[in-house]
Amino acid sequence: MLAFHVAQLLQAPQGTTRHHTYEVAAEEFADLALIRSVRGEVTLINLGRSILADATYESAVRAECGRCLEPTEVVLRGRLQEEFVPTVDVRTGVRLPPVPEDEAFPIDAEHVLHLDEALRQHLIMALPMRPLCRPDCLGLCATCGADLNRAPCACPPEAPASPFQVLGVLLRNGAPPD
Repeated sequence: MLAFHVAQLLQAPQGTTRHHTYEVAAEEFADLALIRSVRGEVTLINLGRSILADATYESAVRAECGRCLEPTEVVLRGRLQEEFVPTVDVRTGVRLPPVPEDEAFPIDAEHVLHLDEALRQHLIMALPMRPLCRPDCLGLCATCGADLNRAPCACPPEAPASPFQVLGVLLRNGAPPD
């Protein structure tokens, strides 16, 4: 759990910052199948009525290469900047009107800023849609399925695509009757 008590920061003058380093076990993000803990730094900045969390993160996930289907390790790195809004006034204890979920993350009634959900969302967005084991991966042969990274296959090379391919088929098979 990645949480920071921010009551003092909320009472400090606007522009006040706090800097923290963090490390969260991969198990905390079980739905992402991370293979390394998430490490990074976060700077919390008092914006007056809210707190900006400016954080970096790094971890890794096990994935399947999008070309050759071999398992590979993908490093996830990024930066997040999210706004957190208090739900309770830090000086009076009065409940504040809720902020829509799509605008900011809440700071709980005990003035604890939970960075977990924002970090989880950013890790999901950092996952590649088509991970590669290496940039020059040759993938699998479309005909026989052989891994072209290990050795070339024995399949004949494909003829280049041509708009006249249909005519070649007609010439080989004979033209259809009128």
